[in-house]
Amino acid sequence: MKAFIAVAEELNFGRAAQRLHIAQPAVSQQIFHLERHLGIQLFERNKRTVRLTDAGDAFLEPCRAALRAIEAAGGQARNAGTGEFGKIRIGFNSGFTSDHLVTLVRAVDRHYPNMELIIDSSRRNPEVIKKVEKQDLDIGLVGGPVRGEGISWRTIWPGHLGVLMPQDHPLAHLAKVPTLALKNETLVLIFQAPGWTIRSMAEEACDRAGFSPAKIIEVADGMTLSALINAKVGLAFATTGAGHTTAQGLVMRPLAEEYIVQNSIVWKTGTETPALKNVLKLAQELTHAPPPVP
Repeated sequence: MKAFIAVAEELNFGRAAQRLHIAQPAVSQQIFHLERHLGIQLFERNKRTVRLTDAGDAFLEPCRAALRAIEAAGGQARNAGTGEFGKIRIGFNSGFTSDHLVTLVRAVDRHYPNMELIIDSSRRNPEVIKKVEKQDLDIGLVGGPVRGEGISWRTIWPGHLGVLMPQDHPLAHLAKVPTLALKNETLVLIFQAPGWTIRSMAEEACDRAGFSPAKIIEVADGMTLSALINAKVGLAFATTGAGHTTAQGLVMRPLAEEYIVQNSIVWKTGTETPALKNVLKLAQELTHAPPPVP
């Protein structure tokens, strides 16, 4: 089944063999035995191409689910109820929770050195929650309201909306920045997207202060945003806990209006393995400890 998934994802027997660290003939033999056992053809292949048949496509997701269940069963047996072993897949939204992710990962590594953590790419809140719903992730770190079917959540360190700017900007000497002080500034904002985003919070903050930004430059991602702020093209909104302040030459100042942002850890209801329970308990303990340094 592992060989089947590797070939299905690579659509190449040679690359699948490299990924599995076995010889290519062994992969072909395993696929042959699996097809004979099932009584169906899983792949159509010739010397040039490999593609899934309709039967193979239908078999792929249940096959992944079966292997996840086998792996989880083995992990629980090894744990013997302690939750010290296991694999935890973590998703996050970098716009809200980068620092919280780092804090949690360090704590898990310190308290449960035998636990394996797999960190997903940064995604928007709805995408993280959807992957948790589908059990492609075990937990997610997100900002803003939590909406999802069969999703449990707990509040972690609350964040504060603030302004990201070069450290030599005239507003950088302020401990807190009045939103109205941004009226004539160029704002660098990530393209609007569905769900709770820094962009939607920024627009709401400006609206509350009674103005529309003088000029907006839209970008596709946080890396480009930080680069433009460093180049002194404009200012950006950010939240404490987002990790932007680690960029050299930048500082983050909270808004004077105390715009508090809810951050949450989410997981699929009913999937609380001993390992997951340990991570959730650890996150709760960290939340009651002093928050990460902005």
